[in-house]
Formats: sequence, C-alpha cells, structure tokens
Amino acid sequence: MNVECLSLPLANKLADDYLQGKESALRFFAHHPYRTESYQARIEWLAQHEIPHRSELADGLHSYNRQIGNHQEAHANIDILREPGTMVVIGGQQAGVLTGPLYTIYKAVHLIQAAKRLRDQHGVPVVPVFWIAGEDHDIDEIDHVYGMTDHETRLHKLKMELPRSGRPSASSVPLDRDACRSFLDQVFALMTETAETASIRTWAEEAAAASETVVDWFARLMARLFGKHGLILVESSLPFLRELEKPVFTEVVERNEELSSLLAAAAGRLEQAGYPLQLEGGGQEANLFLYEGMDRLQLLRHGDHFVTRRGIYTRAELLELASADPCRFSANVVTRPLMQEHLFPTLAFVAGPGEIAYWAYFKEVFEAFGKELPIVLPRMSVTLVEGAIARLLKDFDLGIDRALISFAEWRAAWESKQGPHPLADRFEEVRAALQELYRPLVGDVAHLEPGLRQLAEKNAQRLLQNVDFLESRLERALEQREDIGKRRLYRLEAALFPAGGLQERKLSILPFLNKYGLSFVDRLVEAPFVHDGSHQVVYL
Repeated sequence: MNVECLSLPLANKLADDYLQGKESALRFFAHHPYRTESYQARIEWLAQHEIPHRSELADGLHSYNRQIGNHQEAHANIDILREPGTMVVIGGQQAGVLTGPLYTIYKAVHLIQAAKRLRDQHGVPVVPVFWIAGEDHDIDEIDHVYGMTDHETRLHKLKMELPRSGRPSASSVPLDRDACRSFLDQVFALMTETAETASIRTWAEEAAAASETVVDWFARLMARLFGKHGLILVESSLPFLRELEKPVFTEVVERNEELSSLLAAAAGRLEQAGYPLQLEGGGQEANLFLYEGMDRLQLLRHGDHFVTRRGIYTRAELLELASADPCRFSANVVTRPLMQEHLFPTLAFVAGPGEIAYWAYFKEVFEAFGKELPIVLPRMSVTLVEGAIARLLKDFDLGIDRALISFAEWRAAWESKQGPHPLADRFEEVRAALQELYRPLVGDVAHLEPGLRQLAEKNAQRLLQNVDFLESRLERALEQREDIGKRRLYRLEAALFPAGGLQERKLSILPFLNKYGLSFVDRLVEAPFVHDGSHQVVYL
C-alpha cells in the first residue's frame, strides 16, 4: 500500500491544538503524546505502581476471548499480560453492527501497530487491548451502516431492527436471527458480487449464528479480523470486570462530591483557555449508572441521597450494593477512564478527537484517585483511495489535500464554471447578422411583388429556426457531457467526503472487504502508517 501523509485540521479545537502540540492544550494532560521521554516516564511510573490483580485479569480475559473464538495469538498476549511489567496500549469503541464505521477498524490497527512499535523502541512487553463499549444504550448509534453501489453517487443508510423498549445496554440486546438475515440481505444487495462476496457473507453469518447479542456479534467479527495479530478483546459489562472494579465503585460513591468539584474546576480552566465544554452537567451527576432490571439508568446525587428515575438510595445502601452486587453498577464517560486505569497497566490510550476533549477534564481527577493520566495518543485518521477515484482526482486536476480540506469550496467553484455553453455569444451574433442582412431583402421582394411578402417572412423565420435548432442540439450534447461530469463529481464526493465528512466516519469496511477480501485488514495492519497525528491517505 502506498501511504501519503497530510495535515488536516480537526473540527474539535482542543483536539486540534493537542495534535499540533500547543501548550494551551497540552497542559491539560500528563504527557506529550509524541515525545520519547513521555513513554520513558510513563514506563517508570507503571513499574512503581504494579496492579495487584494480573492473574484474575488474565483468567477473565482468557475466558472471554475463548468464548468469542479469538485467535491463539490473542491468548498468547494475555499470557504475556499476566506477567509483571507488561503494559497495554488500549482503546475502544461502541459495538456497531458489522463493525460500524471505518474508524473502528483504524483504531484496532493503531492499537496493534502502536503496541509493536513501543515494544521495539523501549524494550518492554506491550500488548494491544480493544475495549468494547458494550454498555452504551444509545442503540440508534450502532444499528446501521452506510453503503452505496459501485455506480451510484448517494449513500444508503441500512438499518438493522433492534429492540427499542426501555434503556437496555447494547450488551443485553438480543441478536434477532430474522432481523439479522434481513439486514445482511440489504447490505449485500447493495454491493456488486465479486469473488470475495461469498466468503465475506460467511464471515458475517457464522459470527452471527454463534452470537446471543449484538455485542457478541461485533466481538466475534473483530476477533476474526484482528485476533491473528494478537488483539485482546474485552467487553465493559463482563462480570469478572465488575468484581475487579469494586474498589473504584466504592471510592466514587464515597468521594462523589469531590469528584464533581474536580470536574467543575477542570471545566472552568478549559473555558478560561477558550475551549468549548465537552461535558455538560448541573453538578448533580453521580457519574455512574445503576441497573434497574434490564434498564441502565443515570444515577444523580441529591444531598446525601442518590436517585434514579425508579429508586432512592442512601450512600450506605449504595456502598453495600457495590460490595454485594457490583454488576448493578456501570461507569459513565467520566468514570470509565478510572475503571480502565484501575484494571490495566496502560502505557497509552488511543483516543479519537472527542475522547481527547473528554480526557482533558481528568488529569486532576486521576491524581486525586492516586493515579496518573496515561499518554493520550490521537487515533490515526485514514482515507482509502481506490484506483478509479485516484483517476477522477487527476481528471479534475484536484489534489487529495484540497479534496479533504476544502471540497465544498472547490466543488462550488467548479460548478460556477459550468455556465452557458461557450458559443452562446456566437449564435446571437449569427441571429443578429441574419436579420440585418435578410430583413432589407424581404422589403425589396415585397416592393416588387407584394404577394411574396408572407413567403419571404416565413423564410426568414425558418433561417432563424435552423440556427435555434443547431444551438439546441449543441446544448443537449453538452448537457449530456456535463451530466457525466457531474456524476463523476458526485461519485468522487461520495467516495472521499460522504455527507460532508471524512470517509472514515460514514463508510464501513464491508465494500472494501467485498472487493479485496478479509486479507485487506491484514494489509492495513502491515501498512507503513505514521503515528504522528497526520492524516493517512492509502492508495489502493
């Protein structure tokens, strides 16, 4: 694969400043993500703060990864993680159907590459871990993929029917076999059949047949794609994790007001620095969820009591519940990083732009809870450019950097040039000249023979009509050519900048697997990506 690096601005101002190494953003984090000394310092900190539950963690990871059919290479890395001194590069994503948008795939690739690179550079054992955010209850974010046919210029949103009653976490949403089959029929009907189509469908169907929930399906698909590269998978709702997380649940309940104060102070500093606030709240959030039956409900603090929409708890009751039944608890966007840091010896956390903005709140929170913010490593961003799209770029004389940075402006300029046909003025000149030459002749004919006036005038009109006819045929031919040009333009836009955003946020991996096979992911893992915050353009 030929990889080109570009510098693209991020829409999130804090994440963009962090990516560029600006002190205004870096001061909210413990380490600079692209300096060798940051990793050396973090390695030393981890060596002095060994986690006490490696064996229990490894046992639970082995059990889960066997359950989802992960590769032996992943189990080998779990054995390495069992040993003191082993660190992880970790990152995660929601469990989107058919692996969701492309950036989920890129995050997994980044984890694998970063773990290998850091292991080689620093001579320490580092393994990659993908955290499946299976407890999100926003089902609308995970129930669809986008796709288009090879000959179309518009995206289709293909949606899988998932239960919507109550507020269950995704990890408890059952995988309906009929709904899954119907969804796969839609997805594959949109793609041109290739030599790889049958194997890709088998990959999807076999994983679904072995899965009980939509999160199981995601995990099995990811294991099939990345397990051979040693990627360890973990899912946030696993009971063994809850047991290990007990101390954090307890501390969050006991120090809940202090946690809120720390977050409010961080928000004040961010606002003073000119950054938009990523976390919004009124100060009553307990920063935990509590399961009531199958529903995952937000926990709020009122005085010395905690409430959900269904119940009221004293602090003592919550502490007793955390000890006796930790599976009733679930972390939110604030406490999930604390859980991750407690569970894993994290050398680096691979984060998307939104996650970077969230983690800017947590430096003092981590310190107050006896931890250090790990290195927050911006997730690599990628655009795939197929041969046909590269040729379109060349035909339009459009550089890939301009296509990704200012496509809308370029398109508007291109369309503004598609005005009246270039011979419009010449046709007007011919009409005027014909009338100037022919009108006196009509008068002379009528003077000599009045009965021929009507014939002479019709003849003049016929000459002008012939000119009009020629112009209309020219316009029709040019319009056909222009329609082809516009279709090519729209095809380019749909491939590189679908729905006005980067390709990785809309398209899924499915069309590329359908063309290039499951081994396409192996090629991505082996591609010479650069982890310096630049945008990677891959020419296929």
